Amino acid sequence: MKRRHRRNKTVILLITLFCIAAIAIGIFSYQFFLPKVKKSLTLEAGSKPPEVKEFLISKEEEAAFETDITTLNLNAPGIYPVQIRTNGKIYTSNLTIVDTKPPAAEVVNQVIPAGEKITPDRFLTKVTDATQVTTAYKSQPDFNKTGDQSLTLVLSDTSNNKTELPAVLSIIDIKNKVQIEAGSQVPNVNEYRNTTNYSLSYKTDMNKININKPGVYDIQIKADNNTVTSKLEVVDTTPPKATAVDLEIWTGETIEAKDLVKDITDVSKVTVSFKNYLNTKKAGIYNPIIQLKDTSGNISELTANLTIKEDTIAPVITGAMDKTVYIGDKISYKANVSVADNKDKEIELKVDSSAVNLRKVGSYPVIYSAEDSSGNKTQKTITVTIKEYVIDKDLLDAEATDILDNITTSSMTQKEKAYAIYKWVKGHISYTGYSDKSDWVKEANNGIKKGVGDCFTYFAVSKELLTLTGIETMDITRVGGTTRHYWSLINTGNGWYHYDSCPNVDHRESFMLTDTELAALSKKRGNNYYNYNKTLYPSTPEK
Repeated sequence: MKRRHRRNKTVILLITLFCIAAIAIGIFSYQFFLPKVKKSLTLEAGSKPPEVKEFLISKEEEAAFETDITTLNLNAPGIYPVQIRTNGKIYTSNLTIVDTKPPAAEVVNQVIPAGEKITPDRFLTKVTDATQVTTAYKSQPDFNKTGDQSLTLVLSDTSNNKTELPAVLSIIDIKNKVQIEAGSQVPNVNEYRNTTNYSLSYKTDMNKININKPGVYDIQIKADNNTVTSKLEVVDTTPPKATAVDLEIWTGETIEAKDLVKDITDVSKVTVSFKNYLNTKKAGIYNPIIQLKDTSGNISELTANLTIKEDTIAPVITGAMDKTVYIGDKISYKANVSVADNKDKEIELKVDSSAVNLRKVGSYPVIYSAEDSSGNKTQKTITVTIKEYVIDKDLLDAEATDILDNITTSSMTQKEKAYAIYKWVKGHISYTGYSDKSDWVKEANNGIKKGVGDCFTYFAVSKELLTLTGIETMDITRVGGTTRHYWSLINTGNGWYHYDSCPNVDHRESFMLTDTELAALSKKRGNNYYNYNKTLYPSTPEK
């Protein structure tokens, strides 16, 4: 008996422990598998986005949206799945958007002219609803019946929530629209009068209405104590006007239709075009039809007179004549020569003087030519004759004497006369770097008459003038150096001195220099400037 009793107690204890374990496991399992998120959450359309805790069964849990809640249209009724992460797991709940609120709005009663039809939207302002709202008249008003009409406006949203609002429509017996032609005068306000004898006046500033521009403008009119909005319709039914222009052109020239008209008048912008294709490559007399079209589509047509001429006349060269020059002279081939054309204003004159040799006696052809834009060509040949220039020494001396008479006086010393000659030669001749060094008499003549040359020219002109004055001269030529240079020794009665009237970039004086002064100046200028064979010339006095 005692053994059986112990065995029973053991069994009871084991059963008890088993039950306790089962209960603990059940409690743990319930806690682990207990739903954390609501199956759904319902919001009114237009609400703010919900917070994540609104989806939780227990507000104490930590959670976060997996779904980007900002991408959901909370104004559109419907069911939107939303994923939420909590306790390491992702749950799905449904966000249900419902629309149970009817639209709201404020009513503004309307006053309109007879015959104008307006939509119910004209009565409403500050319309609010989470969804799109449509409006309608509960009963259609009679827009031709003057006086006051009580109306009911029906507002419906997409969820079929409805709101009914009362409104009053006042219809005034004036015209709802007056039409005028663009560019005309502002109509008298009485043009809006219908059958009732209201006192009418414009409330709109009519000076601000552009009656030159087609369109429909809202015009506020005061009719007795009422202000009503009517329409002013500006129309453009008048085609453009213009005057045709007679024109002459050359074949191949390009013209535009607007070149054949003038004095275009219209209230709007006008485009001008040819009604048919115009071929300007063929000469003849044509009557093209010019079409003018304004921005309102009004069209007018003009017939122009167009003469297309063919250019068969070549350019004319005038002033090209045979020339006779002397060896060493220069020629300006285009001087006093011109070319003209019956068509082109600017014609290029070409000169072929490649056969001319200005350093050799002979007769040479020079060819002038020109071509106009039509391909007409002209050519003219002249003869340039080159002769040997023979100087008449007596004539040269006479010219030199005239110069001396102007720059010297009988009371001057020889040295003063020499200096006057030095200054005149420097001022009269411009340095060009070229001269004919074959004959000093010829170059003296060139220097006096033309006033250009190089160091040999200055030397030759000085020699001519000094000699006629009675001053002794000796010619000196540079020895060495990269180029030749010429100057003189002169004796004015007190010995020989160096004289050089040729200018230099250093602008140093080179009149009546001693050998020592000449050597010093030569050193400063460099390049053996005054290097010469001293054994051939007398020494200068020393100052």
